Amino acid sequence: MIANRLQKLLFISWLASAAAVAIAQPAEKAQATPPSELTVDDSFDPPIARPAFRAGKGPVVVVDQKHRNVVSLESYFRPVGRFLGKDGYSVRPGGDVFTAEGLASARILVIANAQAPEGAAEGASAFSEPEVRAVEAWVRAGGGLLLIADRAPFGAPARPFARAFGVALDDNTILRKGADGKPDGVLTIDVAADGDKSHPVFAGVSRVVYVVGESLDGPGPVLRAPKGTYSGPTNQATDGPSAAGRPIVLAFSHGKGRVVVIGDAGIASAFGSVAGATHRGISEADNALFVRNVFRWLARQDTGVRE
Repeated sequence: MIANRLQKLLFISWLASAAAVAIAQPAEKAQATPPSELTVDDSFDPPIARPAFRAGKGPVVVVDQKHRNVVSLESYFRPVGRFLGKDGYSVRPGGDVFTAEGLASARILVIANAQAPEGAAEGASAFSEPEVRAVEAWVRAGGGLLLIADRAPFGAPARPFARAFGVALDDNTILRKGADGKPDGVLTIDVAADGDKSHPVFAGVSRVVYVVGESLDGPGPVLRAPKGTYSGPTNQATDGPSAAGRPIVLAFSHGKGRVVVIGDAGIASAFGSVAGATHRGISEADNALFVRNVFRWLARQDTGVRE
């Protein structure tokens, strides 16, 4: 009898210890896709029959490269920059902190997947408070901002910046169950069903492919996560609360300027998989036309592109 009681006590003690260990285990940490798994798709080079501007005479587009940006003219945005150049824009790298003087010559500012300074605390802002104030004032005075913050962990470093424009970044991952039952974040979205088809950024656009991005909240939602999607902390999450209807693209005015926020860097990136020949991102569906429309809208040009 005593032996049986002792065994029960030991078993209960073991269960309590196991539970404590399980509780102490940290949640899976969100990680960016390793650069070793992706390649820049320099083959992305489609023609533009009717450019928005004469070559080199269009608005100046500055692409941020100061804030450890994963997506820049030195990586997956390089082919996109050439593409915009064909539309007449003057595309330049931005290698300085944001100031009123530095932004004065720019018409459009692109910030994609910025990261906090090396060695900063987890979740720290990628931008200083003076930089945030400088960009907000620049947009309010008439600038055009394209802010891209991909799935976790790229939402957190841009949160303080986004708040200056009334935008909340969820720093999550929008997923669905694939045919094999595993999480899949590559979403082909019907704009007529889940977007504002009347908005100029969707002129001539029927479908866009959203590549493992995050959800957003703020003014001007023009595209939402489709039915059957859920929100996960990482791209490996097998379940989570429904994300259907959550905004994933915003487009709105801010003072005299305009802002577009996208929770997926893939739409505006030219990349492929090292393990395969498939080109992804801007090459998929109507993503390239959507990107052209976004820049024309930010530049306040006609966006009735139907090439």
